[in-house]
Amino acid sequence: MVRKRESSESSDDEQRYSSSSEEWSESSEDVNEVVEVNGFQILDSQLSQVNEIFEKHPDIASDFKIENQQLKNAYMGVLLDLIMTLCQSPKDLTMENLNKADRTVLDLTKAGLKLHWLRQKLDEAFLKKERKRAIGVRIRELEEQVKKRKLNLSDLESDLKKQKAAALAVETPFDFSHVV
Repeated sequence: MVRKRESSESSDDEQRYSSSSEEWSESSEDVNEVVEVNGFQILDSQLSQVNEIFEKHPDIASDFKIENQQLKNAYMGVLLDLIMTLCQSPKDLTMENLNKADRTVLDLTKAGLKLHWLRQKLDEAFLKKERKRAIGVRIRELEEQVKKRKLNLSDLESDLKKQKAAALAVETPFDFSHVV
């Protein structure tokens, strides 16, 4: 169910969150179009994201029993923020971000949201991060081995040049003045 209304008021307690380009808004001067989707009031700019969530996971809020509208909206904002966190580049996603996301999924699940699909993606993100760390360690080990072998090769090349010079010196015949 999608229902639209325009909001030009905002109390100190009321905060609206919009992912992506929007910011938290508390200004009473802002005019935001608010849309209601399955009992959650969201900004119009969030409509496609929230619709996609409910299309792919229609039972997400079937056990969500919170009646306070502001609290419901806050939970949806936290969920959208969490999803956007997981959409970050693996390079930018820190273990601290992942641990915070893990605790947030637990809190949202305790509140009654069915997030097994998000838990799975979070677990994948943890595995990717751990794999990246392990690969980084292996790369550093290999770089150290290459460095040591290059030094060893340099030493061998130096020894080879000395031996070739010594061989050349041994092969040089005496000239007449050195023999006499």
